[in-house]
Amino acid sequence: MFKHSSLVALVALAVTAFASPEPWHGIVPPLHRRLTGQNIAFSCYGGGGDCECPTDLTGDSNGVLINVYPGYQCAYPGGACTWDDKTGALENTAQTNCPTSAPCSTVSGCQCPIDNNSDTGVLINQFTGYQCAYVHGACTWDYTGALQNTAQTNCPTVAKCAQLAGDS
Repeated sequence: MFKHSSLVALVALAVTAFASPEPWHGIVPPLHRRLTGQNIAFSCYGGGGDCECPTDLTGDSNGVLINVYPGYQCAYPGGACTWDDKTGALENTAQTNCPTSAPCSTVSGCQCPIDNNSDTGVLINQFTGYQCAYVHGACTWDYTGALQNTAQTNCPTVAKCAQLAGDS
């Protein structure tokens, strides 16, 4: 059990943290919104270009691109590899343990090849599309622009990836 003095000290600490002129001070650092056209890092993805987040159904035009899925990904002890699921081309070419080509089979689908270190991989993602975060929830569209998380009511049902003017 807490002694009275311990409880008073704990409450004083909590009040001090939340009474600070900067409410996040000491708890969580402030978040900064990325501007349209600003480069962002994709996990295990090194190319392609950014998708412009469309205005959601609540009128929010401030969506933030949070992920682009280029095809399929496999995890290995030496690092994850990402390939285009249509051509088999390696997307994250700086990852040296990854074979440069690993096309998916039209019969058995995408499977992880043995990597350049002779390690077996585990399929961790197979999807081509993108995600945007909004105040009312994140939206995920596939490569055709079809909404994948249809229960999310703020998301347009069709939003094909539109490249930013400066992207290739």
